[in-house]
Amino acid sequence: MVEVFSGTLLVAVFLTSGVGKVINYSSFEESVRQMRLLPAGAVPVAAVLIIAAELVAVLSIMAGLVKSPGLLMVGFALAAVLCVMFGLAIATVIRRGNAVSCNCFGRQASPFSARHIVRNTLLAAAAVVGMLGAGAGAGAGSWTTETGITVVAGLFLSLLVILLDDLVDLFA
Repeated sequence: MVEVFSGTLLVAVFLTSGVGKVINYSSFEESVRQMRLLPAGAVPVAAVLIIAAELVAVLSIMAGLVKSPGLLMVGFALAAVLCVMFGLAIATVIRRGNAVSCNCFGRQASPFSARHIVRNTLLAAAAVVGMLGAGAGAGAGSWTTETGITVVAGLFLSLLVILLDDLVDLFA
């Protein structure tokens, strides 16, 4: 069941992120440019590759949960790698003292801070836990009440992750 929880969490987060970046592509590309981690000419290609990788992770996890344990492992692995890369990029931006806002879900939000690194670390951990669950071969099996509760819990946590900046700003 852990792979269902992790899969639901990661699918919701990466789907929201990828679609948000597509809808607000120019804003996302500009935030990548402002991070100053890549040569200016590489930014448009990197932005497209980031979006594509997020959406491939979503499709792999979804297909893996339904049909293919191999695709599930690929999706979880890709999600983990993306989260680690995002965390390292954010840490670099913070260390350099660049004031760049998180455009993680396609909209301007709060400037990068330690909470963004923590968020990505926890999402990477969820992907690893999902891989371990998928590797154990437990599988989701048929739809049960437990499966439904697990999906709802994953969706609830994903909502908190997606709205993290808004919630911090609200209670600050």
